[in-house]
Amino acid sequence: MHRLRRVLALLIGLVSAPLHAAVLPADQWQDYRALFVSPDGRIVDTGNQGVSHSEGQGYGLLLALAAENRADFERIWNWTRSNLQRQDKLFAWQWSPRLDPPVKDWNNATDGDLLIAWALARAAAHWQVPQWQDEARTIAVRLRGTLLREAPFGPLLLPGQQGFEEKGSLLVNPAYWVYPALAELARIDPEGPWEAVSQSGQRLLRLTRYGAAGVPPDWIRLHADGRLALPAESAQRRLGFEAIRVPLYLCWAGLHDNALLEGFLRAWPDEGAPAWIDLSNSDRAAYPLTLSQRAMRQLVIDCRQDRPTQALRLSADDYYGSTLTLLAQLALARPKSLP
Repeated sequence: MHRLRRVLALLIGLVSAPLHAAVLPADQWQDYRALFVSPDGRIVDTGNQGVSHSEGQGYGLLLALAAENRADFERIWNWTRSNLQRQDKLFAWQWSPRLDPPVKDWNNATDGDLLIAWALARAAAHWQVPQWQDEARTIAVRLRGTLLREAPFGPLLLPGQQGFEEKGSLLVNPAYWVYPALAELARIDPEGPWEAVSQSGQRLLRLTRYGAAGVPPDWIRLHADGRLALPAESAQRRLGFEAIRVPLYLCWAGLHDNALLEGFLRAWPDEGAPAWIDLSNSDRAAYPLTLSQRAMRQLVIDCRQDRPTQALRLSADDYYGSTLTLLAQLALARPKSLP
């Protein structure tokens, strides 16, 4: 019965995947690949000592799929599977060329796992590779078996298996709810609670709007009594470089929370706005928005107006910002963001 469901889900995906030109033009993918993809398929974080992350590998898979470049997709997936995948089929969060062995910490990052599973499921439907859907479903089953916790607002996603449950509280990252990935997992793993997880993330966002702008922090702490509070650590209670992905995933999934989007624009009234704001005391960075935040600011503007966006110019020194510029373009692509 389970096998039959998987086959039916794959067939549905095949029927729903129309033939069309690549969402990401070949020249944009080629530029990105030249800057950030090694010949063996490793996505290189040029702004962070050349490390790689499961999140970055997931982004690379999505971009290669959007460019309809199967050879590059397979190269990235083969590197990811060979170097990051654990026996339980989740993925180590970081690989460093400066370490021996390159993986020092085998803890996972839940958003990276979600991104990889999403990319595999979509690629399985587009290129008719049932094995990739089976691998995506295995990841989904493992995630729901180990990374979900009950919360007053619904099932909560732990950011990783280790290090986020302490002192009677949970540390949560609102940007780890990758809404379009959750929708894809609901298709390939219909027995999972993925719709409820998506709803819980949206409720969490409605409960965590802080500061004058009314925006979510990079991290939030859920206490045993159900209280949500800003973390004590100043770097975690900022609108900094994590929560900026919240509008990306909302817009990509078609979840246009206009009140929240307007909050981001209040925080980023122009490109000279500070790169981060402490949502507890209004302390702010002494430098302006970086490429990643400028890309997300433009996405918010275009998402509110329901129009496509154009990628900003890529920067060889800024893997994260360059990646978000292309992902913003995919998020607002019409009618399909991925093949």
